[in-house]
Amino acid sequence: MTIAMDRCATPTMIREAEEWAMNGGGIAERRLIETAAQAVADVICNRVPKPMRGAVLAGRGNNGADGVATARFLSGRGYSVDVYEMPGDRCSEGFSEQREAAENVRFLPMTADIPWGEYGFVVDAMFGIGLNRELRGIAADVVRSLENANTRPKVFSVDVPSGIDALDGAVLGVAVKADVTVTFTAKKTGIVLYPGRAYAGECILADAGVPAEEISQNGYRLLSKVPELPKRDPAGHKGTFGRILLVCGSDGAPGAAILATRSCYRSGAGLCKLVSVPTVFAEIGKIPEAVVCTREKFTADPAGEGNGFGVRLIGPGLGTDPEAEKLLDCVMHDTDDERSVTVFDADALNLLAKRLNGTTAAERMKELAEMLPTRAVLTPHPAELSRLLRRSVSEIAENRLEIANEWLSAVNGREQVLVMKDAATMVVGDGTIWFNETGNDGMGTAGSGDVLAGITAAVTWQAYRGTRTTAECAAAAVALHGTAGDFAAAEIGRTSLMAGDLVRYLPRAFGAPSAVEKGTDD
Repeated sequence: MTIAMDRCATPTMIREAEEWAMNGGGIAERRLIETAAQAVADVICNRVPKPMRGAVLAGRGNNGADGVATARFLSGRGYSVDVYEMPGDRCSEGFSEQREAAENVRFLPMTADIPWGEYGFVVDAMFGIGLNRELRGIAADVVRSLENANTRPKVFSVDVPSGIDALDGAVLGVAVKADVTVTFTAKKTGIVLYPGRAYAGECILADAGVPAEEISQNGYRLLSKVPELPKRDPAGHKGTFGRILLVCGSDGAPGAAILATRSCYRSGAGLCKLVSVPTVFAEIGKIPEAVVCTREKFTADPAGEGNGFGVRLIGPGLGTDPEAEKLLDCVMHDTDDERSVTVFDADALNLLAKRLNGTTAAERMKELAEMLPTRAVLTPHPAELSRLLRRSVSEIAENRLEIANEWLSAVNGREQVLVMKDAATMVVGDGTIWFNETGNDGMGTAGSGDVLAGITAAVTWQAYRGTRTTAECAAAAVALHGTAGDFAAAEIGRTSLMAGDLVRYLPRAFGAPSAVEKGTDD
């Protein structure tokens, strides 16, 4: 296997795999460069008609060598290609070798006044995965010139867009905005996370000759589709398909409870018991399948009312008043069943944040992990995570990988999962980080998180039953949520998408090709 479709990799992981390929695998560096360049040339040939003229922006390292080899292969296929090489006396051995071999390619000095209008396409091969400093000098000037061009050619980036940190997706001063990025062996974390993901454009995974199995098996996982789910038992019943207790809703937020419960049922739960307030119960006609329980009844006998419910969800629309605090205590301490899983969302997370005393993010994570049940899923959006960790939203956005790895250390082997909701949601648990590629910006709407919470509660029943780990269940829930959003956006449009639409399109996410639940206004 030469590409890892289901895995994501850091620059260090890729370099280690390349090192093994050349030293342990006996694969010549020239072969790696030319295999990668052939892949880029193939992509361009499939998207750009002949005899269109192109330009290659070439750095003097091996990314530039890939670019020069691409120019050579395109020239042999009937394209006219100029290579603009970065100034400097030093270059990699690979670059030097490819430059000598490019006999039919014109080389020009890289300047800020490249006549972009004369080219139909540009290959960005200035910097690859090794860049970790801001673009300056001629490279930065060229990027700005390209982005401000009156007639902008189609841009193909090699491996990662120049100016994007291949580890965390940060923009290093300025960066190329590619139409297409051809990346090799495995997708890099920096083009799966934002903002790098936005700069990469269409991302195509290609073979560079490096065996994918040499990428660390402790690497990161991609969620680009719904993982295979356990088949339903034809002899099953409501007790075996999931008994879920939902503590949700308040006078000010009745809709959160409705969305969470409906999505839980639509995700396969056999029986949902909703603990809430009369305002929510007045809307219970929207989910006649739900069993209901008042807050007062539940807090009077949490063990009795929660008996047999292996998964608990608390938080959507809950509020943060003293009564909500009491409900949180009841949910956290009402069972001796070690298999049970608790999902904490929304206001439950805000209540937990108030109980933490640590001053650093690492201290608060450790404290939180020790406070939580052994099997738990937390689903914070950036502001909620900011309260939990006492770090600003901007700090969290800039340090998502660091936070994820700190969480893995804090939980110390417990089945406690952190779902870092964002445009590129990360699921952290089981010693693994999943990077979600499903979903779209139409899902950035009120109630979307409540739907995810309900899906997560239903799917984590598999963890309670022992057929999946808690982290695997949380990852599947995120992929189902995003896939439902993609189906909804394809038919409704992103602008008009509402959280209720996600519930309606869940049947398709579960594999029913044309099924859509009718809306309540149909």
